[in-house]
Amino acid sequence: MMRLICPMLLCLAVIGNAQAADMPAQDPGPWYLHPLSVVGGAVKAVGSAAGSAWSGVASWFGGSDPYDYLPSQVSDDDRRFFATLQALGLQLSEIKVGGGTFSHSSYRFVAAREPSDADIQNAERRLEEYRIAAGGLRAGAKQRIARAVLDVESDRSFLLTAVVVELWPWPTVSYEMNARNRPPEAGERRVIDAIQQQ
Repeated sequence: MMRLICPMLLCLAVIGNAQAADMPAQDPGPWYLHPLSVVGGAVKAVGSAAGSAWSGVASWFGGSDPYDYLPSQVSDDDRRFFATLQALGLQLSEIKVGGGTFSHSSYRFVAAREPSDADIQNAERRLEEYRIAAGGLRAGAKQRIARAVLDVESDRSFLLTAVVVELWPWPTVSYEMNARNRPPEAGERRVIDAIQQQ
C-alpha cells in the first residue's frame, strides 16, 4: 500500500509545484534541498483530491442546488410530464427540495380551473406524444401518474384539487380530491354566510 501511495504523492507534488511557461524561471535548487515544500505540495494535492471526492459524494446524498429543480432546468422528459398535467388545468404551485440519506424533490400542482372536455382531449394527446418520445422505467412511472390524473379528471363525481408528485429518487404521487357534491365544512360555511350578508 505504501509503495503505491508514496509515488502518487511525489507525482502530485511535482505537478502541484510546476510553474507556468511564461513565468521567469527561478532555480530553487534540487527538490531534496526543500523537503517541506515538496511535502506541503503533496499534502495540498491530496487534500484537494479528497475535497473533490467528498463534495461529489455529499451532493449525491445531500442534494444539489435548488436551482437545478426549477421547471426551466428539469429534463425534457419532466417538461413533457408537467405539460400533460398543466393541460388539465393543474398549475405548479410549490417545489420542495431536500436532502438526507438521499436527495429528494417534490412538485405540488393545484387545480387552477376545472378541465373542460377539450382540455381532457388535449391532455390525452400530450400524454400520447409523451409516450412516443420517452421510454424507460422512470418515464413509464410518470406516464402512469399522468394516466391516473386523466382518469380522475374524466370522472365527474370528484374534483381533483391538488397533485403532489415526488420525482426523485423515484416518481410517486399523492392526490387531493373532493367529492363534487360534498357539503361545505364549518369554515367554508362561515365564509359563504359572510359573503351572502354583504
